Amino acid sequence: MDMFTVRDENIYYRLVTEACELREIVELQNLVWGPDPVTSMQQMSAAILHGGSVIGAISGDRLVGFCYGFIGYDGKEPYVGSHMMGIHPDYRNLGIGMRLKLEQRLWALQSGYGKIVWTFDPFESRNGYLNICKLGGTVSAYIPEFYGIDASGFPTDRFLVEWSLNSDHVIRAINGQSKLVEHASVYPRMLPVQYADEKVIEMGESDSPFLLGKSNGLRLPIPRAAAKLKQLQPEIYKVWQRQVRELATASFASGYQVVSCQQSDPDIQDYVLEIKR
Repeated sequence: MDMFTVRDENIYYRLVTEACELREIVELQNLVWGPDPVTSMQQMSAAILHGGSVIGAISGDRLVGFCYGFIGYDGKEPYVGSHMMGIHPDYRNLGIGMRLKLEQRLWALQSGYGKIVWTFDPFESRNGYLNICKLGGTVSAYIPEFYGIDASGFPTDRFLVEWSLNSDHVIRAINGQSKLVEHASVYPRMLPVQYADEKVIEMGESDSPFLLGKSNGLRLPIPRAAAKLKQLQPEIYKVWQRQVRELATASFASGYQVVSCQQSDPDIQDYVLEIKR
């Protein structure tokens, strides 16, 4: 499938290389995130020159989304470091994010890369579901304060996603054949949390030290409406974030990785962790 001819309901996807269009992407970044995290036109141009790419989602003559990546090296093989993906607010919930990642995968394979790596906030449940369940990425690393402390005083902790582009797991996921872990509900939840009327009313102590290595699978809960929790119960949010940091770090060190998500609770999404095989 050629990224230059793929069209989906009047939105098409292609490589962006011209300075004028890269400036449009800078403007879109400002709209989506504000000025602080902006990647400049010059930086994107340099990344393209040295093997990276910027892929745009185009509606008519309007750039409505983009995915930007550069080349990394882990001492073993080169890979694509996917740094930014942004969608215009008017074009969200149309599947553009999924399509941009698929176009980036296609470009990476055609360019000779076998893996794409990126980070995301583990409390962003929609991103988690996209990255883990729909794309088939796995997570086995947690990075505290990746971008320092944000303007509201919260740590910018991140999960590190690895996307092995030709693995059976990824191919099944992107073809819509990814199966949720059916028995995940029997896995112990690492952090007991109780909601009532959309507010957290109780957060218990974790007993994860007694669970690690004794269960093939674990569930790590996050709030499904993190932004709302952050606004209404900021101290609860901070405690929950700290707990997730400690639990994820300990789990990954014990050989677990995130392989799926479970959304059986209206207020909580669980990351499903299993021992690496």
